[in-house]
Amino acid sequence: MRALLLTTFIVGPLLLGTAAPVALDKSVSHLRPSASISSFWMGRIRSTGQATVRTRSIQKKLIARNALLKRIPTHAIRAELIPVKSAGSKSSSSEKPQPATSNQQPILPVLTQPDIRPLDQILLNEIMRKMPKQCWDNLKNFYVRYDNSGQRGVAGKESIVMQRTSDDQEFRALFVHEFGHVLDLGCLQGTPASGVSEFKDGNDLMWNDDPSLLFYRISWTSHNVQKEGMKPEDFVTGYASWDVFEDLSESLAYYIFQRRAFEKRAQTNAKIAMKLAWIETYVFPGGTTIAEGTHQWEGGVPWDSTKLPYTWTK
Repeated sequence: MRALLLTTFIVGPLLLGTAAPVALDKSVSHLRPSASISSFWMGRIRSTGQATVRTRSIQKKLIARNALLKRIPTHAIRAELIPVKSAGSKSSSSEKPQPATSNQQPILPVLTQPDIRPLDQILLNEIMRKMPKQCWDNLKNFYVRYDNSGQRGVAGKESIVMQRTSDDQEFRALFVHEFGHVLDLGCLQGTPASGVSEFKDGNDLMWNDDPSLLFYRISWTSHNVQKEGMKPEDFVTGYASWDVFEDLSESLAYYIFQRRAFEKRAQTNAKIAMKLAWIETYVFPGGTTIAEGTHQWEGGVPWDSTKLPYTWTK
């Protein structure tokens, strides 16, 4: 069955403060779709006239996916439909999760999905267990796709949908980036008693005692407006300059996989130093070593943290 791919653009600014527009040919780790896009997608699918998508089974799949996406925040600029799996795609539904070996920790329940390949469950379990334990339960919905759609990942405060990349290194780093959104929006929370802040996640208010705001305020005046005088090198990657949410998630992934480069940059850049200090205060107190990055900081800002080379240390 041929996969269907639709793209829609949400009306919104393409400029982030004083930053240049994002090139459309860049690799983007994370694009969170609007909660209202699901109904648009269903309307477009019905109007295509393609018999291949006019079946009850596909409708049920789309409704299930749309139900997930409705729980994802609404501030994205661009979003792409999760396509229907093609007939040529390999299905892992017949594979059963492998039991944990003596050297392997039990697979976390959210990862034991029948459509996630057993070896991927092991890989994802290994990296998720490196994330702050108090945030594990905030990830309530997790899906891996094997249809090579080109859309690498979407995430919200409690949901992640990821494309299985061909490279384990990138796949692992992509998970960390997406989990960063769960940590930021679902795990780290403020209280209404502290008052409404200047930041919002779509229509969701963010409270003044939310720890994430201390990170946001290093570089931003609102969710997608940079402070005056910000420079590209004040962000760990080019994609981090997209908005506050990507700034935090990219910084987390950069810390985990490129810690030495992060620390080197912090020696001469106050903004980077503050972001490093925030991570080691609120996410990994005292610091932690999970991987050894091989990216060398020589002044050029990389675009995407998930594409940078590293050695995984188990």
